[in-house]
Amino acid sequence: MNNQDFVNFRQVRSLGDILSDTFKFLKSEWQPFFITIVKIAIVPVIIAIAAAIYFLIESSYFYSGVLNINQNEPDFNFNFSSIFLPLTAIIASYIIAYALVTVASLSYIKSYIKNKGIVNYDEIQTDTKEQFWPYVGLFFLAGLIILVGTLFCFLPGIYFWVVLSLSIPILIYQNKGVADSISDAFTLIKDNWWETFGILIVVQILIIIASFVVELPISLYQGVDMTALLEDENPADLFEYFRDPVYLVLLGISYLVKFVLYIISTIVTVFIYFDIREQKNPTSDGIIDEIGMN
Repeated sequence: MNNQDFVNFRQVRSLGDILSDTFKFLKSEWQPFFITIVKIAIVPVIIAIAAAIYFLIESSYFYSGVLNINQNEPDFNFNFSSIFLPLTAIIASYIIAYALVTVASLSYIKSYIKNKGIVNYDEIQTDTKEQFWPYVGLFFLAGLIILVGTLFCFLPGIYFWVVLSLSIPILIYQNKGVADSISDAFTLIKDNWWETFGILIVVQILIIIASFVVELPISLYQGVDMTALLEDENPADLFEYFRDPVYLVLLGISYLVKFVLYIISTIVTVFIYFDIREQKNPTSDGIIDEIGMN
């Protein structure tokens, strides 16, 4: 690898630098980076997308039957398992898929930093296996904290979301436990909450815009197809749209692209983590030790 292409994560950056270096990293590493993630997570990702499509199809049958109950299907059976089982499948598969994608992405960057741009796939695979369940535990605990904060008041939920976004790099790069990762996230973000919030909001806005562009073909096709369906007198027939093969293919592609957008936001979070660490510890000695951990 050309040393000029190496992206040094361990340095202080502005918002513009974080965004530009994120794309610089992807520009130089996109092929091995995404190949590594595909090797590790492609099967769970495909299963998750298939589960989402399956849930949509089953839901369309269920609600179509509900609308027809007083028309031509008075004996329609309310089988809630037809909704519950697909919903359970989509939740479980998405948790596994996002966990593998997240941990594999961060493990790749860990190997990238440790070996000065030369990644080791076996090392990444080992780290991903070791950190998978700790990440799942962190996901549930952090999610519970954010949920409770949101239920009491919307603002605490946002505050916890920003803070706990840093708990993931701490878990992977410092080999901390779940509780310690959350505790250290509150310590790390002290005096840097607004900066982190600003960067995350900008990134989320960019992702929303990108998602809108990705979903534009679906919206255009939906508009054309729905126009024809609205001419039908039976409102239950509208749910047939959600079983249309073209719509489902477009939807599956959009779900896949959203995984890619999520990966980009994950890389940004890693840059934020190192940016704050460098502000608090300019010598970076502690970070060097952490990245070298196994």
